[in-house]
Amino acid sequence: MKIEKQIIVNKSIEDAWKVLGTDFATAHIWASPLINCQANDNKSFNGSSCTERICDIKGTGKTKEKLLQFSNDTHSLNYVVEGMPEVVTHATNTWWLTSINAAQTKLNMKMEVALSGFMGKLMQPMMKIMLGKMFSTIIIDFKYYVENGRPSEAKLRAQK
Repeated sequence: MKIEKQIIVNKSIEDAWKVLGTDFATAHIWASPLINCQANDNKSFNGSSCTERICDIKGTGKTKEKLLQFSNDTHSLNYVVEGMPEVVTHATNTWWLTSINAAQTKLNMKMEVALSGFMGKLMQPMMKIMLGKMFSTIIIDFKYYVENGRPSEAKLRAQK
């Protein structure tokens, strides 16, 4: 199963990368579904601030996200998600930024999830809808945060 999202951010690629890449371990500051997020180590992976983070996701619980790829040059990162429900055998998420011009950047996100067994097949449509909604919220939150320097109203409501 694949979920792909994209959005145009009215800021430079450097401003967007600071939030997406440089501040990888603190996505809970701007992403509504994340209750908390923190670095699980202080190692660097191609210039990252950590190699993995622990995220507490509303409705899902805690996951570990381990970087597989991180590039300051291409403004991209990819990680594997551990701690998903049992029917999920593998989940990766790839994010990358593309400069449109000096003041606009395109954010791209692609999540790939492999499900197993009868329950996996049964749950796939529901999971696709649920994850699709979650990532729609996340990219809107990202856009707002990068453009305004503060969390969105949705994130502020989620914190309460």
